[in-house]
Amino acid sequence: MTLPWVIAGAVLGLLAGPPIRAVVFADSTSAGEPPRRECPDCSTPILPGRWRWWPVLPVTGRCPACRARISPYPLAAELAAAIALALVAARVSSGWELAALAWLTLVAVPLAFTDIAVHRLPDRLTAAAFAGTLTLLTVAALTGHHPGLLVRAAMGAAVLACFYLALCLLRPGEMGLGDAKLAASLGLVLGWTSWQAIITGTFLGLALAAVCGGALIAAHRASRTSQLPLGPFMLAGALAAIVLLGCRFPFLEPRRVITRPAGQLCKGGWLVARAGVSLGVPRRR
Repeated sequence: MTLPWVIAGAVLGLLAGPPIRAVVFADSTSAGEPPRRECPDCSTPILPGRWRWWPVLPVTGRCPACRARISPYPLAAELAAAIALALVAARVSSGWELAALAWLTLVAVPLAFTDIAVHRLPDRLTAAAFAGTLTLLTVAALTGHHPGLLVRAAMGAAVLACFYLALCLLRPGEMGLGDAKLAASLGLVLGWTSWQAIITGTFLGLALAAVCGGALIAAHRASRTSQLPLGPFMLAGALAAIVLLGCRFPFLEPRRVITRPAGQLCKGGWLVARAGVSLGVPRRR
């Protein structure tokens, strides 16, 4: 996409920050509990009824009454959404593909912050991410006449979900079913890009989690038994794979050298090499 689309994606991410904060606040609860609407410290209503369809939270991330922190740090959600959407807009080549990746991005940001807050990926967000992404990619495949990409995306979703499900069964204390559900959505967009993107995105996500965990242990801020939220690393790895494998970098591409035989005429009728000097052809005397 062109620069205006990149700028529009960044602006959309900034504007989506307050609603994202509201979703993170509502879903930062324990498993089985309903979404919260009041401050956990002073019980002040944060999401009143009139904001039912468009809930927003201030960018400060604090309760307006007791000033307790109830959502991400100032501008954290806004900048995360803006950067991710700008990168996605720079990568895609069609409108429906942009819509699919933008939808997944807007759902992925609250998923990441919720996982950081309570180590949980809510079912309603993972289901919305998968359903919306699959629908928009289906439209992109039908309108662009690329059914093979849709088949590969579906296969990627199944493969990646099964991979994380197997890890969850093998190491139940370190991974949850929410990671496998999120992997299905990531497998859609990674599979739409390429099989290499699936491998790269998965490796980068697990590598980032390992590096971060090792750094926390080295800094004595965590132990070997501490649980690390895997969702943000999975999302970061997928985004990096999509951007790196989907974009072209002209300065890294080899230059094409075009050779012409001596005396070949160009459109204006001039000789390509004047008197053959540049080609090493000796002049006639």
